[in-house]
Amino acid sequence: MIKKLTLTLLASAILILLSVPTLGFADEKDVVIENGQLKNNRVLIPLRAVSQHMGAAVNWNQEHKIITINKDDTEILLAVNFTKVRVNQLNVDLDAPPELIKSTTYVPLRFVSQTLGAEVKWNQQVKQATIKLNGKKIVINMEQPSIKISASQTLTGARLKLLSNILNEANDVSSIKQIQTHFKPYFTENFIISSIIPNKGLKEKLYFEEHTGSTYYTSKTTASFTQSIVVGSDIYADGRELYVVDRLTKLIYTDGVWKVDNVRYSLRSGFPNIWI
Repeated sequence: MIKKLTLTLLASAILILLSVPTLGFADEKDVVIENGQLKNNRVLIPLRAVSQHMGAAVNWNQEHKIITINKDDTEILLAVNFTKVRVNQLNVDLDAPPELIKSTTYVPLRFVSQTLGAEVKWNQQVKQATIKLNGKKIVINMEQPSIKISASQTLTGARLKLLSNILNEANDVSSIKQIQTHFKPYFTENFIISSIIPNKGLKEKLYFEEHTGSTYYTSKTTASFTQSIVVGSDIYADGRELYVVDRLTKLIYTDGVWKVDNVRYSLRSGFPNIWI
């Protein structure tokens, strides 16, 4: 009798547990995206997810790195590494820019989703975002980084800002007497000797504002970050088009800090004038 009662209670308990919804996990009918990115406490989602699961038409301009998203009467124009966005005829400032991560274009989840009329929720405990739109539920899990960086070695916003300012300073080194000593805390010896000294500073004399672009680790001791600025072209006066310069900075972790080891520039010509 006791054994039969115990089995009955156990079966009832199992049924109750199975009937309780599990927070932070998706049902079978939900759309699940596994490669969301959490950058500076902002969730980024792959651009393809917007077109495939949110009913929006998406166009990617490879040359300009510009994204156009259309849904119903809403048109959104975004550019990689820029926080300024055009929604219909209105300019909006983002707190996180679109990024290129491992050759995949990512856009800010909350802004894009809410502009398209979706409801967005964030589960801090399991690092999971949920979008509800037109009766559809999209669950976005954050991709686990393949490269594990210790907390003490993590690139901080303060260090990136400092390196960005020092790079701007390195545009002109004519007034600096001890170049190696001056830049040693921020640049590798190889970068100073092979580039800064012979070129009398950086190759391109351009000043980039505080870092807002992509930052990612390529190994436990190497990383890179990208900054972008709009620059006037020969036809700047009539406002038809501009061009954009991207500065890709390679970093190495050495002597207990992240230092600049190389800088490379690329050009996006014929950039639309909505970003001025």
